[in-house]
Amino acid sequence: MREAFHFAINGFCVYAEYEDTFTSQIVKPLLRKLAKLQKKAGRRIIVFLAAPPATGKSTLAAYFAHLSQNDPSLPSLQAIGMDGFHYTQQYILSHTLSIDGAETPMKAVKGCPETFDLALLKTKLLELQRKPQVYWPAYNRKKHDVEPDALLVDQPIIVLEGNYLLLRVLHWQELASFCDFSIFIEAKEAELQSRLLLRKMKGGCAPHEAMRFYETSEKRNIKRIMEHQMPCDIKLQLTHDDDYQLIYPDQIKE
Repeated sequence: MREAFHFAINGFCVYAEYEDTFTSQIVKPLLRKLAKLQKKAGRRIIVFLAAPPATGKSTLAAYFAHLSQNDPSLPSLQAIGMDGFHYTQQYILSHTLSIDGAETPMKAVKGCPETFDLALLKTKLLELQRKPQVYWPAYNRKKHDVEPDALLVDQPIIVLEGNYLLLRVLHWQELASFCDFSIFIEAKEAELQSRLLLRKMKGGCAPHEAMRFYETSEKRNIKRIMEHQMPCDIKLQLTHDDDYQLIYPDQIKE
């Protein structure tokens, strides 16, 4: 049996369905596992939920938070994203990047690691470790821009979702020092392509513009994420029916 949900994510209302078995056999045991980890640590813990774009990670993180708020047996948990650490749209429109030896407008590759303010992300993660309350930025897909200090983060378990949190490349791999537990979602490129094209068109792009952006930017990002990922504690596979399964079932043991 599948249950339907609606979540507000990055300025859009997102519809999602999850199988009861996924919730009972994977999600709830995972959240109880995180509760034990947080109790043992005696402090706030930060969980990385990393994946290529369009795997449903933002929605899945929101689902974790929804369950924690509506099931008294589950721990208090807050879901946040790293998309709010994009450089501002004004900055992106006025800067370029050197890609394959050519100067490329940053706008043409928005979403790649180089279009994020990694230094600010590290600063905010350090604040999460040291302060009980932290204001966190968000990204609005309708405005195509960041919203500083959009969220107040104050829970003992934080699930941070993002594309590059487990990226094994220079500087990005330093994020591992802030991570207490990690989850990675794998997916087939063909499924991600159709999801990404739909997302761009929903944001106002014409079909040919969405395809051009995919070929010149998002396809490259997916390859970087899949080929340069750090080890994780739990790995999920996105299935053809938009659900998830554990690649290594023993990883979920509480």
